[in-house]
Amino acid sequence: MFVATQQFLVMKKLTVPGDVSLVSMESDPAFDWCHPTIASIHWAHRPVMRRVVGWANNVASGKIDRRETHTLAEFIDGGSIGPAKR
Repeated sequence: MFVATQQFLVMKKLTVPGDVSLVSMESDPAFDWCHPTIASIHWAHRPVMRRVVGWANNVASGKIDRRETHTLAEFIDGGSIGPAKR
């Protein structure tokens, strides 16, 4: 999704971070090659996936499941975040 978004912005002649700040919801080893560096969110996938599977099983069994859960996440700053324009 991140690369597709970058390509879309290029087609619209928009630059990152000059015109748009861009953050990836996941880190990727390919980001090590990017300049400017890519801002991303680091989070544990397994607890989220367990919750999604549990929710799907409950819904499939006709059980109401509206429990809210929280996931710890860390913002990894990067050069794809620019200053706000006036």
